[in-house]
Amino acid sequence: MKRIGTILCILLMVLASVLPLVAAEPVEKTEIVRTGMTLLGAAAGLGAGAAIALGFSLDAMDTPLSNTLLLTIPVAAAGAATGALTGRWIADAALANQPSPLFAILGGAWRGLFAGALVGSVTFTLNFLIAYPTLDVPEGYWGRFDYLPTIGLAIAAGGFWGGFYGVSIGGIAMPAISIYMEF
Repeated sequence: MKRIGTILCILLMVLASVLPLVAAEPVEKTEIVRTGMTLLGAAAGLGAGAAIALGFSLDAMDTPLSNTLLLTIPVAAAGAATGALTGRWIADAALANQPSPLFAILGGAWRGLFAGALVGSVTFTLNFLIAYPTLDVPEGYWGRFDYLPTIGLAIAAGGFWGGFYGVSIGGIAMPAISIYMEF
């Protein structure tokens, strides 16, 4: 039942943000691209942040729901905000450069790599910073925790995995923009 409520909330959020696009007055294609990429980036960042935080908190034994939410909500929100900014950046780059669909694949791939690495670094780092003092785990469960090396490794790991998935997202999104805008 909780999943249905969560899915309905997400659908209502997307519907509320798409309604201005289907208004009575015509909307420019560029505004549709900017809005769509902002929403796509926010959704991808929200999903990445929520998956990272939930996976991390479910790994901890006997974590209460309040602690799981205390970890998941800020990490998912930071992922959504960073994803929205990077999605808009990709849309603006596609509109400014007007690449052909073939060159858009390359441009989208490296921009997706950068955007995914940024989202991954932000969510992983925030996840570790909140999870260590919040989650109830036995002493030494995650090994010795030093903030500086752990933050550095979280940035590196988040950047790697975010960039890994971002390449494919950017490599698909930018050619789709190019085809839609008829460049």
